[in-house]
Amino acid sequence: MTADTKKTIAAVSSVIWSGLLTILKFIVGIITGSLGILSEALHSALDLLAALGSLIAVKIAARPADEEHPYGHGKVENLMALVETLLLLLTAGWVIKEAVERLLSDNPDALHVETSIWAFVVVIVSLVVDINRSAMLKRVAKETKSAALEADAAHFASDIWSSAAVLLGITGAACVGFTESGSTLHWILLRADVLASIGVVILILHICWELGQKAVNNLMDKCDAEAAQKIRELMKTRMPAYPVTRMRVREVGMKLYTEIEVAVPRELHVDTAHEIADAIEELIAEAYPEAETIVHMQPGSEPNDTPELLIRRIALTHRFGVHGLVLMQSEQGLIIFTDLEIPGDAKLEGWHVAIQAFRSEVQRKLNAKSVLVHVEPDVRELPAYRTPAPADWENKVRHAMISIGAPLPTAINLYSRGDHRLCVVTIPTEFSLNVQESHERISAINKRLRAQLPDVAKIIVTYE
Repeated sequence: MTADTKKTIAAVSSVIWSGLLTILKFIVGIITGSLGILSEALHSALDLLAALGSLIAVKIAARPADEEHPYGHGKVENLMALVETLLLLLTAGWVIKEAVERLLSDNPDALHVETSIWAFVVVIVSLVVDINRSAMLKRVAKETKSAALEADAAHFASDIWSSAAVLLGITGAACVGFTESGSTLHWILLRADVLASIGVVILILHICWELGQKAVNNLMDKCDAEAAQKIRELMKTRMPAYPVTRMRVREVGMKLYTEIEVAVPRELHVDTAHEIADAIEELIAEAYPEAETIVHMQPGSEPNDTPELLIRRIALTHRFGVHGLVLMQSEQGLIIFTDLEIPGDAKLEGWHVAIQAFRSEVQRKLNAKSVLVHVEPDVRELPAYRTPAPADWENKVRHAMISIGAPLPTAINLYSRGDHRLCVVTIPTEFSLNVQESHERISAINKRLRAQLPDVAKIIVTYE
């Protein structure tokens, strides 16, 4: 069952019960002359109008977006919630007027209430109906994020308490004959019905404030602070490389509209930027499936050449690979340490001048106090395997992964260049691990797998 269907069924049910209760309360209120019951009847009549309005609003809100309403028609529910609030205020005004007139009247008949079994029956029936209907509307409103149904649910929640107040009022009126005329208890019970109606007014005014405030906030596109904070936390946790610089979040019915601006490296190709934007949209959709997200890429504030990028660029001009780069600002000045990758069979004598030239250029361009280098064999070199790979090498790799208790591979690929072979084993990403734990786990799997298959090829295990 779709959300629109659920809302329609709930709205129709609300109209039917509102109509039945309104008729019943008016009949009993007129017979008994109870202001409390009459105020309840008027309250229910306005509930009926509100329920009809909610039904119309739900139907309009279900219409798809069009050229004139690109964000859909969901806000009609907030507009209807505001109308319902104004109707409730009119109810409160009428009840206050009647209560004050009866309390100030010199006519003793103004406070008289004709109690009967039917007065108690209608109030008790109203209580049972309102309890069930309020729970149903609240559940559907929460599931579908319907402002109109939420307003209806609030109305019937108020009816529960107001009906309880009226029940107390007519009970007091029924008991007034058993008290001594002129006593304090007699005075209170004689006015119990009017006092109960004032209690109803207080509840109505409280509900008006909450509903009206929420409806106005939604119509004014107030930011959904909870959703905005959750999205910021998701970005910080799952995509820390692209910090959020600006974000706007608003709700229209069940839809969440998000405009998010993130800082990205200036050198990004437009295709890569598009892929990152798609990933951000998917991330937000995980938390809010109905969300529509617009992502704006803002060039990062850092200059193109950070010290790290400059050092790597200088190393490439001298035909070095670089890893293990560390920059430390000491009291004496900037200290730079890095590992230089040089072919393992190369003579140091042949690379001595290039190494010194690299150190001098880095020291000069970064005004460094000292540049320390550590020479290592080029880790990118692949060993030669003159024996051809076995025909069932892929099965051997898979069985070896099972035997060492590693995750099942999602892909196993063998790359060759002459006698050089590289086996890449891809396993599912383990998002629960941090970077250090991930590195240690991959390194351990690599080591154990190489021990199991020494003759297959150079093996690299990597995450998806």
